[in-house]
Amino acid sequence: MKYISRNSKVALIVLFALISATLSAQDSSWVRKYQFGIYNQYDLRNSSENAVSINRAVNDGFRRGIKPLMGPKLGNVTYGVFNFATTFMSIVWSHEFGHSLRAAQVGGEFRIHNASIPIPYTTMHLPEDITLSNEALAVTGGFEVNYLTVRALQREFIAQNGIYNEDLGLSFAHRIMYPLYTSLIVPIDPNDPEVWKNTPGDPANCALLTFENYSNNQVFVGADSTVNPDLVKFYQQSAILGTFFNLLDPQFYREVGGSFGNASKTRRPIFLLGDYHTGWTYGTLFNVSPLGYELYMNNYIHVEGNMFAMYLKYGNPYKNLGLGLGWQDIIKESPVRLSAFVDIWDQDIYGSGISGELSADYRFMDKFGIHLNLGYKTRGYVLGKQTNEGPNLGIGLIYYATY
Repeated sequence: MKYISRNSKVALIVLFALISATLSAQDSSWVRKYQFGIYNQYDLRNSSENAVSINRAVNDGFRRGIKPLMGPKLGNVTYGVFNFATTFMSIVWSHEFGHSLRAAQVGGEFRIHNASIPIPYTTMHLPEDITLSNEALAVTGGFEVNYLTVRALQREFIAQNGIYNEDLGLSFAHRIMYPLYTSLIVPIDPNDPEVWKNTPGDPANCALLTFENYSNNQVFVGADSTVNPDLVKFYQQSAILGTFFNLLDPQFYREVGGSFGNASKTRRPIFLLGDYHTGWTYGTLFNVSPLGYELYMNNYIHVEGNMFAMYLKYGNPYKNLGLGLGWQDIIKESPVRLSAFVDIWDQDIYGSGISGELSADYRFMDKFGIHLNLGYKTRGYVLGKQTNEGPNLGIGLIYYATY
């Protein structure tokens, strides 16, 4: 099977991505971390984590090394264009590499034919005998990376009680990619049978493959082969929730503020009860998966400077219930930081399961450290991880920079 990634309305993405183009970080005593790692088992952090760090590194390098050589006006304009280009390309390429990792996981191949700007020309080739579940997994892999990036940046934002406007803008741009597709770039009429015969764009493909699997290929019904009303409802729910579920997240408004606000300003998370030392806040997350759309309620509880995280997950149309628990920085005494995370789920197709993971940073020099990740999961769908049972291992190099 063959999918072609193309976008005749890419100018609309460019317009919205430009929101984060003029951002820069202020000097801060916070540690800005570039983490470059390798994970096994087709883990999507291979794409998400490295893309965030590359985007940080090249923008910091330009801002500190090149921009001061220009005058204030030329420097600001040039940096704005540079930041826009790097932010946009990091979103596009991390999305495409998400498809690549998932395609490889299910025995397929993702080919990059040319790196044309602004959108690369790529095709995905999957085995002829592939199951609909695995086919949907490969197609949803791109948006998975986008939402994995949003989650990672939000966790960092709340864990360290603040983040750079530049990173908030990057999170905002990743978050709105799916809503832009469904509302502006490739809007569709889900009642039109031709849409599902020639599905335009990733969101429609994601919905179609999931629903085909869920309904035993009952995409069209009746003597006149009208579109199954349940498919229409499922797609409309996905499009609406992908757009408006963000509005329930108080941290989303920090992302918007970071995108439009003063370039020299950093921002702190909104705590609804208490504060960073002892308090509670939350965030929401939307994701598309081979089980359908997912809705996450992410709770962040701070107790005397310790952060505990808990999420509740609901998915549709397949049963997809989940619970996640995390303890950020169980150990945070220099030079070691250790965190732990557990995911539990009950899902159609995959059944019930559990995933546990330890994440450790060891700072062996003032500017350098090592990141180690050790975990194991049973069969099931967890955002960013392989669906099969097996270990989750990762190793990386960290560069610490203070601005």
